[in-house]
Amino acid sequence: MRKLCLSSLFVFVLTACAWAQSPATPNNPCPNGTASEGGSGPCDPYLTLGPGEFQAAPFLDTLCPSNHCPRYGDQDNNIVSLYGDFGNNEATSSNSGAVAHYRKGVHLGTPPNIQPLCKDGNTPPCLAGQGPAEIVFLFIGFSNCDIEICGGNSDAWDGQDHNPALFQHHLAGQPCATYCPNLNNPNTQRFPVAWNQVKGGDQNVGGDGVTQQSFLYQIYGGQTRLVGPDVVVFNGALGAQTLDKWDPTPYGYYAQHNDCQSGQSHDPECNYNRVMTDLQANGYSEAQVQAIFVKSADPYPQCDLKRLYCPPGDPTFEPDAYIAEAYLGDIMRYLKCCELDDNGNSTGIPRYPHLQQIFITSRIYGGYANGSPNGCLNPEPFAYELSFAVQRLILAQINATPDPYSGDVSYNSAPWFDWGPYLWASGVNISSGNQLNWCDSTTRSDFRCANNLGDVRYGDLDQDYTQYFGDHTHPTFKGQLKVATQLVEWIQGNLPMAQSFLSDWVRNWIGQ
Repeated sequence: MRKLCLSSLFVFVLTACAWAQSPATPNNPCPNGTASEGGSGPCDPYLTLGPGEFQAAPFLDTLCPSNHCPRYGDQDNNIVSLYGDFGNNEATSSNSGAVAHYRKGVHLGTPPNIQPLCKDGNTPPCLAGQGPAEIVFLFIGFSNCDIEICGGNSDAWDGQDHNPALFQHHLAGQPCATYCPNLNNPNTQRFPVAWNQVKGGDQNVGGDGVTQQSFLYQIYGGQTRLVGPDVVVFNGALGAQTLDKWDPTPYGYYAQHNDCQSGQSHDPECNYNRVMTDLQANGYSEAQVQAIFVKSADPYPQCDLKRLYCPPGDPTFEPDAYIAEAYLGDIMRYLKCCELDDNGNSTGIPRYPHLQQIFITSRIYGGYANGSPNGCLNPEPFAYELSFAVQRLILAQINATPDPYSGDVSYNSAPWFDWGPYLWASGVNISSGNQLNWCDSTTRSDFRCANNLGDVRYGDLDQDYTQYFGDHTHPTFKGQLKVATQLVEWIQGNLPMAQSFLSDWVRNWIGQ
């Protein structure tokens, strides 16, 4: 299988992008205790697309007359829509299985299926030391998710850029993926806060002069909280925690020989154990986790679905969309059951015994990383094609039929899951389905990106300081705001019509 090939590729992870950087420039723009950004890795040597060149139809923008949605044009005839030939709206699909799946999600999101629980998992009144009763909505994933949900407490190249024109020598508004405080989310007190801002000055106004309006900032930072008093939105995402590092099976964690987080742990569940520790430190428990949001990706993609950018003549290289789908299938089954013992075998004890719903979304536009000096992370077409992984996984549950890559994700084997907000748009082109577009420092002259230096990290634009490059992958504060606002619109039921039904799964409990 192609994934086994990555074990050998990992040998040259630290050198594959060396051509892109001067010897004096560190690989990691976010050092000094912040989470690794995964800033170097095996760039796909066959990727010939330049910045902004990749264009495609967003899933939300396609029409499916008579249940015949457009095809992507790859050898497997993948379908361009949220639900394949079922179209983009599960609630009104002509397929009874899709409608039943939609209705099951609504049912699971209706109390008492999701309701405030004590730390021991019981309903209130809570025993001494087991309160207060909460609904924990957990977000897990990689650096983009971390920045979008919590913000960062430092900027890329923080303190390393000596351009006097830059405020406090920050690349202002280009946050790193740093640990999230998650402090007192339901608490009305504003200090200390649950979200990150760049340090210095007022805690609610970043020390770089930019206020990051992350999801946690928006829902807890205003005069009126946007979720109910018993709902705790908790960020468990962290930089460099790609899908393989959330997959504790031999296919994921062990196959990659990767230690999650700092490289000092040899525990395949280390991400989940980190989240458990963080929950406990903030007064919550795994028994209170009842909904999970997943946003991550396959690391260092090497092969696309159309096989235009794969090693020539090597049919064993699997497209990365299928690798991501396989990781997601493993993760879904793990989230259903169960924690592992010291030998990696299931204990039969569910990690999240009251988990009801999982929401999965794919990446934002990644086309500005194509050809960039540090564009080794998730460029196009790989960012776009990740949506097929999510779609195929969901279809496997709707159809109760194991997919060759996801495996069995029926209700007996996995929790109920479906789409969160779809975030991809074709570069500067505004998607009719989600009203989003994605801008870069290279698109400043386009009227659709007026007054926007970039939604993705662009580095230092001063020609005298070009060594401080951007990866054109991680969100700036503007990109963070776009994603966070989509999430706010989702929980409030205000997404555009193409996705309005997604809110039906959360509206009954998010205001508890």
